[in-house]
Amino acid sequence: MDAYKSSVDFAEATAFLSHACYEQDKMALRATLKNKSILSGLLSRLSSCSSHGRVCVSPVLVAQRRNNSTSPKLKVDFNQSTGVAVMHMQNPPVNSLSLGFLTEFCIAVEKLEMDKSCRGLILTSSQPKVFSAGLDIMDMYGKKLEQYEEFWRAVQEMWLKLYSSNMVTIAAINGSSPAGGCLMSLSCDYRIMADNPRYSIGFNETQFGIVVPVWCKEAMTTIVGHRNTELTLELGLLYNPSDALKIGLVDQLVPEDQVLATATKTMTKWLAIPDHARRITKSMMRKPTIDKIMSIREADMQQYISFISKDSTQKMLGTYLEMLKKKRG
Repeated sequence: MDAYKSSVDFAEATAFLSHACYEQDKMALRATLKNKSILSGLLSRLSSCSSHGRVCVSPVLVAQRRNNSTSPKLKVDFNQSTGVAVMHMQNPPVNSLSLGFLTEFCIAVEKLEMDKSCRGLILTSSQPKVFSAGLDIMDMYGKKLEQYEEFWRAVQEMWLKLYSSNMVTIAAINGSSPAGGCLMSLSCDYRIMADNPRYSIGFNETQFGIVVPVWCKEAMTTIVGHRNTELTLELGLLYNPSDALKIGLVDQLVPEDQVLATATKTMTKWLAIPDHARRITKSMMRKPTIDKIMSIREADMQQYISFISKDSTQKMLGTYLEMLKKKRG
């Protein structure tokens, strides 16, 4: 009985320490996101690493945990034998990209990136019928200017973490993925989507009076071309899986129950390529976009704050939130 009690006490202590480390990491990243000069320096190092033939995200945090881990909004299963991590988004009901979620996401990706044994990341959802519904409107409505800034820095950081990752990144899109959810998948190296006509993917921001950031436009243009990007962003289009495949917004369609298995199988093909050759090539392809976005990052921040804080924008968001409340009621 004493041995059993000791093991329970040890498990509880371990869980407590793990949670404490996670909370420290979360606070550290959020503090960093608030600090313009520190973040600018980190991003400069990213560009420097890229220029030497590899994509590199300067470490924001010191890695403290490895293998499988769970935070309130994410579950990460890391298989050391394969070098592949599967990240399950679990922020119900629709995996909205809130400040809290984005902070946890950046921490999780950073830790995997710093673990040299982790070569691949599969991003998927634990929520039924949805990959991610995009940015959380509650972080864009009725806030102070410094809160808008903190949120947008987290959005920028999320995109940079994924787009510039050294790891092979595959989006296993097992549900609808509008707006920010589409941005997450576009940031990955490869996109596999459930072949279900009820699901959609794309950017519908203009339908709500919102404009996507310029770096979203740049990333999309490199994948589906200027004309498809122009039509999508101006009209706020969402595509069913079949149409998304036609324009190259996704790379492969599979039955819904085979999305994760297909992503795992596809990952083995990518990992068969020598890491150094793949990373240098990835840097060569993505560095121009990364450099361009980094050069306008602060301007993008000011443009976002100016736009989101306008009375007309806030009124529009308020109307939309009221509509959602009535619909749910």
